[in-house]
Amino acid sequence: MKTQETTTPPRPSIHAASATLAAPSPQVIATLPAGTKPLGVATSPLGPPLAYAASNASGTVSILDTGTLTISTPAAPLTAPAGVALTPDNVYLYVANSGGNTVSVVQRNLFAVTNTIGVGKSPFGIQVSPDGLFAYVANQNSDTLSVISTVTRAVVATIPVGAKPTWVVAAPNDLEVYVTNQGGNSISVISTVTNTAVATITGLSAPYGAAITSNSRYLYVANSTANTISVIDTVSRTIIATIPVGTAPWGVTVTPDNSHVYVANNGSDTVSYIDTATNTVSSTVPVGHQPTGVGVATSGLTAYVSNNGANTVTVLALINMISPLAGPEAGGNIVTVTGTNLTGATAVKFGQVPGTIMANTPSQILVVPPPGVGVAQVTVTTPGGTSNPAPGGELESLVPGTGPTAGRNIISIEGRRFSTATQVRFGSVPAVPTVVSDQLITVTVPPAAAPGLVPVTVTTAGGVTSQPTTYAYIDPPFLSAVSPSTGPVAGGNVINLYGLNLSTTSLVTFNDAPVQYSVQSDTVLTVVVPPNPAAGTVDITVTTDSGTNTLTSAYVYV
Repeated sequence: MKTQETTTPPRPSIHAASATLAAPSPQVIATLPAGTKPLGVATSPLGPPLAYAASNASGTVSILDTGTLTISTPAAPLTAPAGVALTPDNVYLYVANSGGNTVSVVQRNLFAVTNTIGVGKSPFGIQVSPDGLFAYVANQNSDTLSVISTVTRAVVATIPVGAKPTWVVAAPNDLEVYVTNQGGNSISVISTVTNTAVATITGLSAPYGAAITSNSRYLYVANSTANTISVIDTVSRTIIATIPVGTAPWGVTVTPDNSHVYVANNGSDTVSYIDTATNTVSSTVPVGHQPTGVGVATSGLTAYVSNNGANTVTVLALINMISPLAGPEAGGNIVTVTGTNLTGATAVKFGQVPGTIMANTPSQILVVPPPGVGVAQVTVTTPGGTSNPAPGGELESLVPGTGPTAGRNIISIEGRRFSTATQVRFGSVPAVPTVVSDQLITVTVPPAAAPGLVPVTVTTAGGVTSQPTTYAYIDPPFLSAVSPSTGPVAGGNVINLYGLNLSTTSLVTFNDAPVQYSVQSDTVLTVVVPPNPAAGTVDITVTTDSGTNTLTSAYVYV
């Protein structure tokens, strides 16, 4: 007689079993059917986690529920919609109807069109200002930007821009608006105070999409015919970096923490994931055919790509992460947990107290945390068991990575998921960090018993500890002798400085005047003697990573 075999569900994971220092890469977690020829994508700034895709050929806007990964395409009197934007209060959608030369104002909850506003020819990109008072729409075949008052629902200004304006970016500081001129290889800079073009940034190649960092400082622009992203400093209005990406980049978006940029490569059916710290592509993800628009959720963990040639939306996620990492003691906010094998979650616990699960997919859970104080480990329980704790910080670099054995110097620690950092350990010695951002903490280095390398780790919420990197304790420099110790006032002769701990020398001075030098070893420096106005003695000072040392009256000019 045969016995019936049972299959144990896989154990859930919300933290990679063997964490590495490499940043996580987005993974495809779903591909959902949308309307025909989807173009622009927008995400909800508040409330339910929803994304919206303007389906150009079907005259609809597809609504993606990012918690359940389901999509609906409600009918509406829209005419070839191209771009879609939400008001900051999440109440209204503004939709650019490229085939109707209009903008539709849609009440989001009911999906009812409340107003239709005439603008220029072939409106495409659209964005609502951060204060919610205006909507800006690029009119491709009029070479203009229409400014719409969201109060009166009427056009209050029409601003001439470059040829074939395509995309619009409103700076978070509400001072400027940037319009990509696809036919003019430029960007028009619009003052929101005067509603006039105040500058033109050139040197681009058929720019299509663009996005800006939350501090309004850097603009990332897709050069659709050069297969690159231009990074523009909005203060100097100059291109400061050029990043090769896929073929025909179109849509661009920046993550809420400014750490990465997503680029939809329309010609190569991929998304480039750019690390803004290095301005390089850290990964490339295959998506659907002809990806066009891209948006990112407020959690920063999920992105949505409209595939214009496949009539689909691809959902990307950063797996084994949690966002946000901190919240009010009263609880009640929404936390996104990503991982693997999360189907059928029965509990998400913050410490020992369960939260309220709002939505659950195999790779993502939306949960409302309970009230609490301090830090708590987050675990997920499914029929397959209980996960390991929520991910801790990822330590990438120490700046500087060396310092004096006496400690008490301040260093920066760069990485990810540091917002709940509670402790930094130098070997076995703890130190209390100062959290600057989710990617940066500072800490005062504790003293060490002796020079040498020690492992450094960062502990975050719930006692989760990062993988280590190393810090080098070195003794301060010591100068003992100079040879030869005399020379002409004209200088130009070469002498040796002898001492200890000189290998990290960064500066040598004669009476505070910098001189040329080279490091021969940890005990010897070679120096070119500078000229001196008159005969007499001078002090020589050496500066290294761990301090300074001065040898008084060390050299005699004769």
